[in-house]
Amino acid sequence: MKILNNDGSVVECPADEVTHVVRHSAAHVMAQAIKRLYPEADFAYGPATDNGFYYDVDLGDNKIGEEDLPAIEAEMKKIVKEALPLERYELDPEEAIELMEKKGEIYKVELIKEHAGKGEKISFFRQGEFDELCAGPHVPDTSRVKAFKLTSCTGAYWRGDSDNKMLQRIYGTAFTKKEDLDNYLTMLEEAKKRDHRKLG
Repeated sequence: MKILNNDGSVVECPADEVTHVVRHSAAHVMAQAIKRLYPEADFAYGPATDNGFYYDVDLGDNKIGEEDLPAIEAEMKKIVKEALPLERYELDPEEAIELMEKKGEIYKVELIKEHAGKGEKISFFRQGEFDELCAGPHVPDTSRVKAFKLTSCTGAYWRGDSDNKMLQRIYGTAFTKKEDLDNYLTMLEEAKKRDHRKLG
């Protein structure tokens, strides 16, 4: 699979990294979907993990619960259908801070300020109306993110520090093929049943 690399080049992705890149891109798709449904959303971190991805988000007085995940998934599917191309671009730290301040992204501003003193440019990825502070790499367009599922949501302190604000963490997983996703979800279901038997 072709990917949009950290330096903006389009290259063939090593087979053992494809799932990670898809999950990283799925986190961006989820964030864009949340922003469409909750325009006040202010984003912190959104990494890929060994089992999927998550995003920490500040929604002010709003709360996302398990019952809200299907609506976010539905919006994600719309974004996938839109096949939005991902475009990498760089800004000087001052420009990056100005852009994120304009968008009300206070957590991103804090992260950029930490890098501002190093004199390096700040990289972003844009998909449609959504700009994300990120190093990459990513899929070339959102249509490549097909087999995904949002799995849970919980709380998480900004930077893992209990003195900071409690954010909402939304978890999901993604695979390159629907069959792999289905197998993974079945495995999770079986694990839950075993846990219930133990508790019983």
